[in-house]
Amino acid sequence: MSLRSIIAMLFVLATAACSTYRKEFDANPPFAPHYYRYFDVAVAWQSERTGRDVRLSGTVTNQRDVYLRDLELTGLLLDGKGNVLARATSDDFPTYLPSGKAASFQMRFSIVDGTIPARLRLKYSYLLAEEPPAVRGYGDTPHFGSFDAPL
Repeated sequence: MSLRSIIAMLFVLATAACSTYRKEFDANPPFAPHYYRYFDVAVAWQSERTGRDVRLSGTVTNQRDVYLRDLELTGLLLDGKGNVLARATSDDFPTYLPSGKAASFQMRFSIVDGTIPARLRLKYSYLLAEEPPAVRGYGDTPHFGSFDAPL
């Protein structure tokens, strides 16, 4: 095998490893507006701390070209070591979220005095539907995602 063939094969292998979707985050400080964008959803949120509570409010936008069905968003507040301080779930979304449309959410976390939340972990899950009601396609396959971000 020639050196040129070996270099071409290494180049193909190297570029194949880079073919993933890009996750996009902001670089804002804690308790400022934040966003996360991936191929399926875009999440924008603002957090606010009042005493022992942290309130999170924002929107989830469908980035796919089909409906998201039964969307559920779970938030975990983490301390500096990654320990879970509080958990909240929001499933008050429309049953079918059309492509390009956004739905708002709110979460309230109660934390113990003396603990300092450092990060937020958001997990989302949904089913795909080509049109409501789902007649064919990927209707029963769950899709998941999660990411860690600043508060």
